[in-house]
Amino acid sequence: MQTAPIYNSSSIMPPEPTSQNKVTMCFQYSYSGIFNSSQSIFSPPFSTHTDTFWQLKFTPLCSEYPDYCSLALFWIRNPDEQKSGRLSNERLHVTKALLFVKDSDSNRLIEKKLVNIKSFRNRWPGQGWGNFVQRIYLTDRITFGVEFETIPLQQSEITLIPNESYPNTLKTAWEEQLELPTGSDVQFNVEGHTLYASSKILSNRSQYFKDMFQGDWCEVSKPNSSSSSSSSSSSSSVATTATTETDTTIEEVTPEDILFNHDIKPPISPVPSITLDSETISSPPTSSNSYTKYKIFITDCNFEIFKDMLVFLYTDQTPFTKNNGKDQLSYAIEIFSIADKYLIDDLRYRAMQIIWESLTDDRAAEILFSVATNWPDLKECVLDYVVNRFNFVRKTDTFKNIKSNQSNYPSAGEVFAELLLKLVPDS
Repeated sequence: MQTAPIYNSSSIMPPEPTSQNKVTMCFQYSYSGIFNSSQSIFSPPFSTHTDTFWQLKFTPLCSEYPDYCSLALFWIRNPDEQKSGRLSNERLHVTKALLFVKDSDSNRLIEKKLVNIKSFRNRWPGQGWGNFVQRIYLTDRITFGVEFETIPLQQSEITLIPNESYPNTLKTAWEEQLELPTGSDVQFNVEGHTLYASSKILSNRSQYFKDMFQGDWCEVSKPNSSSSSSSSSSSSSVATTATTETDTTIEEVTPEDILFNHDIKPPISPVPSITLDSETISSPPTSSNSYTKYKIFITDCNFEIFKDMLVFLYTDQTPFTKNNGKDQLSYAIEIFSIADKYLIDDLRYRAMQIIWESLTDDRAAEILFSVATNWPDLKECVLDYVVNRFNFVRKTDTFKNIKSNQSNYPSAGEVFAELLLKLVPDS
């Protein structure tokens, strides 16, 4: 009878001083049933310093190297690393990491290979070897692990359990607020749907919205408080009339006027309407029972993507956890695009991370040549993937089709030149 693969034991060795300023520490995990499964095995997370966590991934049967097992070390990003995209100083205190595989029964070392910590990047969180060790050298019960050499840091005792993650009830409450006009002064109209938001929240979370609401356009659209009572009465009468008429005279104002021109003349109509890129902003009648100060018509983005962007601005929670049967890669690209447009750096960065994690050999080339060329940093990210996996990417039908039909890809020549330079760097 075959035994299902399980973790039989785990051990953490205490640090042992190796020099005056360095210590070694080892994390290892035993595994049985090596020849009964090809599924990847992930170790529990472990830490070398406070808030500096890692994880191991062992694959008994590597699809790319059928005769080998693979072993890789992953870094688990803490909040600071998630935002900056760089390794923390504590993580950089690890000067060496050695991956190893042993025979569990005899403790005999089968293979040990070095991983360079400084080679870790946020868009490639794992480093290791697909061809770590040939399967013929393994027994049914093995131990895999990592040995660190690190500079110790002074750390205080951890006595508190980390706080609960962001409550789902709070996220739901803020999402529902987008459906309610009460307390909101911005109304978005997207594909026949209506969403409401606070201009203060949007301005604090996005430079794009801050420029929109706090620029010269806001001064133009506000009622003139210095007018006489008779003027106010007259304006109110005109505004009421304007809402019942279909033809109104509106002064054309460009996006550059809104954001940069300090000499804009007020619109002739008391109900101004302004086109900003593909969005139309209008100021509704100033009735006492109206909460809406700005109306914005979105025409270049679908409702779900736009709402997910607003949910992020309200909750700081990314929408990538809900799949709903959608193509994760295409969805992340749409989120990346809208985050780039509205200058939401955190969402843009997280979307790029999902794009990187969702890339496959078949789709990486298509994304590189048709989408990523619009953004230099995304192009560099996808280009790195293609370079690292070029022996597999170049065999895909997608890559062969791009080579044969370069006229369909305006930036093909430039991308191929960059790809060649990375594959064969100047000596």
